[in-house]
Amino acid sequence: MITGTHKTRALIVMTTLSLCFTALGGRLVQLHVLRHEELSGQAAANRGLVIKRQGRRGEVRDCNGNLLANSQSVRIVCADPSITAAHAGATAAKLSPLLNMDAAALQTRLNGPGKYVRLKQKVDEETAQQIRALKLKGVFFEDQYLRTYPQGSLASHVVGFVDADHKGVQGIEAAMEQYLAGVAGYEVIERDRKGREIRALRAEGIEPRDGYHVVLTMDQVIQHIAETELEKAMGEFRPRAGLIIVSRPKTGEILAMSNRPTFDPNNAGRATADARRNRCISDVAEPGSTFKIVNIAGALNDSTIRLSDVFHCENGAFLYGGRILHDAHPYGPLTVEQILFKSSNIGAAKIALKMGTPRLYEYIRRFGFGRKTGIGLPGEVSGIVHAPNHWTKLSITRIPMGHEIAVTPIQMLMAMNAIANGGKLMKPLIIKRVVDADGRAVVEPPPQQVGQPISPAATALMTTALRRVPMPDGTAPKAAVDGFDAAGKTGTAQKIENGQYVRKYYSSFVGYLPSPDPEISILVSLDDPSGGTYYGGSVAGPVFRRVAEKIVEYLGISPQQPLTHSRQVASAR
Repeated sequence: MITGTHKTRALIVMTTLSLCFTALGGRLVQLHVLRHEELSGQAAANRGLVIKRQGRRGEVRDCNGNLLANSQSVRIVCADPSITAAHAGATAAKLSPLLNMDAAALQTRLNGPGKYVRLKQKVDEETAQQIRALKLKGVFFEDQYLRTYPQGSLASHVVGFVDADHKGVQGIEAAMEQYLAGVAGYEVIERDRKGREIRALRAEGIEPRDGYHVVLTMDQVIQHIAETELEKAMGEFRPRAGLIIVSRPKTGEILAMSNRPTFDPNNAGRATADARRNRCISDVAEPGSTFKIVNIAGALNDSTIRLSDVFHCENGAFLYGGRILHDAHPYGPLTVEQILFKSSNIGAAKIALKMGTPRLYEYIRRFGFGRKTGIGLPGEVSGIVHAPNHWTKLSITRIPMGHEIAVTPIQMLMAMNAIANGGKLMKPLIIKRVVDADGRAVVEPPPQQVGQPISPAATALMTTALRRVPMPDGTAPKAAVDGFDAAGKTGTAQKIENGQYVRKYYSSFVGYLPSPDPEISILVSLDDPSGGTYYGGSVAGPVFRRVAEKIVEYLGISPQQPLTHSRQVASAR
């Protein structure tokens, strides 16, 4: 017999069940109808993963195809914490010895928020295969490339380096970033509940495009010659810093650009900013007597003077504007030719006085001083050239000897190249071509003439005088190259510190050979050499000779019988 109590209990149970089923039904309606799109999206997101695919960064090579910068394939080990959190401790314990990372730190990252975390970058393929063999849930890989520089510090200031994100920071790496970097791609994959890829459901993505390759005008062998001889000079003369640039005068192609101190781009972060600086384009200083080529070439071009014209050099002390200008040696009357190859400050000043301030300033600008050369490397500066309205009454006598003006080494070399190649001011060329994976040229910049400061006739007269500089009666007999007519100019510039000249010097030599038809030009500069001598002819001259001797042998430039002085003077006139 069913009592009222049993009926009441049954009613309560049925009501409770009805309410539960009603709630469940409502929940199902909410999930499958009202929130269908939202939850479907979340489910797809849980199953799907976008994997980034990085394009391989382009190579940097020298003009002969020698590799200077390359990218090696490595892996980034990643994880999905929404999957790894459930077994973070066990996963961390297995990964720790392979990744050489602290297990506790790994566990923290595996147990973190979100669906994506990078555990370690630059993991080699062998280690990646060992991790794959563990079949760890929620652990996967992304492609990455490791930038390497197989030649170490060779040409490091030109090649440059990349940062942690594989972006160019300095040198060609930065200047040619748009070509070297390539284009990234991606891939969408489907995963099961354990985080493993379902290959049958792999979706199509966008394939990455590898970067283009950059071929330089530089020659690795010539660069090695410059580096070796500069290193010897650093040991012999113990300067604070030094540099050598080698170029082709006719085209402006840079064959070598060496700096000391230097650095290894494979470990750029360990080098100081001073060691990473490309002094060839970023350092400015008073050039000293190498700058005499500017006003003397200009005066010859204007026919204001002739090589045979004589100027009295006041026996080494010239009073002008209330100040005495000195020569290194007490000269009396000198011809223009002698003024140049003996490097008389007084003679150069008197030539400038004869040509006048407006013409001197015009030739300074014509030769490219006071503006960037446009070499295309980051960090280049313009130098300092004051307009005539800012000159003092002494400037007309001081600027010709390379005072009151600041230039970069690359500007000075390009100016000398204009004298070597018939008066054409060339833009320095460091990029030979940019090519795709099949070797087809994408960019191929031609040699570019940017000015004609003087005529071919004036350059012939200048060469007549400049080839006397490495002779016994010139300022740089130690720069003479056996079997070749070399032409050049010495420079010994006193340094300025805290606005005052101090007894420290920039010693330099810039020249070209063979002088009748130049194939190469070389600039050598040493900052504050020690050891008893600091004159450019004694310090930089021998370095020029050693570099030139090795380069002409490497390039197969045949020795010539040097022209006699009297024959060349006659032909130049």
